[in-house]
Amino acid sequence: MPKKKQMSLSDELRQAVERSGQSRYSIWQQTGIDQGSLSKFMDGERGLGLESIDKLADLLGLHICTADAKPRRPKGRR
Repeated sequence: MPKKKQMSLSDELRQAVERSGQSRYSIWQQTGIDQGSLSKFMDGERGLGLESIDKLADLLGLHICTADAKPRRPKGRR
C-alpha cells in the first residue's frame, strides 16, 4: 500500500489561518505581515519568510512537532 503523502508545512499553516476565522486584514493588523504577501501566500502563489511564519505561528498559537511520537535515538554508541 503506498504511503500517504504528507501535507506541506505551508499548507498546514494556510489551513490554520483559515480555521482561525480571522480575516487577512485582522491578521495584518495583529502581525504587521504585508497584506499583499499574506494574500499571495494564502492563494498559494508564493511563500512567506521565516519572520512572517514566526508571527503567524505566535498569533495562532502554533508549534511544530514531529509526525511520529517515538523519540529518536542519538547517533553513535548504543
